[in-house]
Amino acid sequence: MLTTAQLIERTAHRQLRKRVRTALQPGTLNAVVASEISMMITDALNAQLKAERDEALGREPYERSNQSPKRNGFKLAAVPGLWGRMLLRRPVVRQGTLHLPLLEALKAAGQAFGHLLAVRFWLRGTSTRAVADELRQATGAKLSATTVSTLTNALEPTLRAWESRPVPPNIRYLFLDALFLPVRRPGFTRKQALLVALGVDDQDRRHVLGFLLGDRENQDSGEALIQDLLKRGLSVQALRLVISDEHKGIESAVARLLAVVHQLCIVHLLRNLKARVAAPNWKQVLADLRAIFWAKDRDEAIRASGAFQAHWQSRYPKAVEILTRRFDDHLHFFKEPEPLWTLLRSSNLIERFNRELRRRLRPAGAMHSELEVLKLAWAVSEAQQKRWNARRIWRTRAKKQEALAA
Repeated sequence: MLTTAQLIERTAHRQLRKRVRTALQPGTLNAVVASEISMMITDALNAQLKAERDEALGREPYERSNQSPKRNGFKLAAVPGLWGRMLLRRPVVRQGTLHLPLLEALKAAGQAFGHLLAVRFWLRGTSTRAVADELRQATGAKLSATTVSTLTNALEPTLRAWESRPVPPNIRYLFLDALFLPVRRPGFTRKQALLVALGVDDQDRRHVLGFLLGDRENQDSGEALIQDLLKRGLSVQALRLVISDEHKGIESAVARLLAVVHQLCIVHLLRNLKARVAAPNWKQVLADLRAIFWAKDRDEAIRASGAFQAHWQSRYPKAVEILTRRFDDHLHFFKEPEPLWTLLRSSNLIERFNRELRRRLRPAGAMHSELEVLKLAWAVSEAQQKRWNARRIWRTRAKKQEALAA
């Protein structure tokens, strides 16, 4: 039978083991380590601040002097930084103010750190209000949504240089499209078109070429974008094909300034046809359309088109009319190298890029200015360009052809 002392010792050991197991849990252990590291850093910084105080006063603690002010304890000073909002003990004196280089450097570094994170988070897709709230909680940085917006305006010189950079040489294929977004004007908000231009060069490398914010997706806006590309070095002689949706403004601008063959996107054509066909028949109609646009050559596509008209004219005359109205403009890709047919018959390249643009623009809501739009478009473009550069060339994915209407 155990004595009272032995029972107490056993109980104490059991409780100690329980506390050790709890402390070694992953979440708890991480919190303990982070807390200890933060405490060690804080203690080291406080010791350095005391040393700077003593050096500034020119005497050791409790050493008397009539020449320097007397110590007057400490005050808490909040410093934002990597380890959150640290509370340091700032030495103070009874008369005057101490010059503490370390504290000033920490505050400047913490402010710069917060500003850098604010810009990076905002460019990654977080709204200005969310950036300010999260950084305030995580680091103690005193930021507002307006401050975040002001900080990002410092990017303007970089953005203007990016806007005027030369177009890469030997662009063979030019993709053009537009997306609409709300832009605030004095007294009202209206939808404006952001025209986007992407290019593929003779080494099959993809490039973001430029943007233009226009009042509408009209010929003037399209011409302004193309003129900018030509001014920056786009070679009409090297250009073989322009790919876009059926937009009158873009088509007119291309015909007037480039005079290059214009391939219309078959993905948009299939979507228009699907709206005119009853759901039970769509699977068969789509199979007949694939026989046209996935044919072995242009002649076979024309024969398949004739068969399509003969089969569906009586049942879906509107669909047949849409198909035949500008049929040849959907077949220009057949004149290019066969491995690129899948990529050239649609505007999927620019559609995917625009999808990322919309995802980033949506949290921002209505744009306040053209600069706001350019900042976001530049951020998305830089991220996308890095991904394209890493993959190097524009590859065909045979198993992932346009599945738009299926």
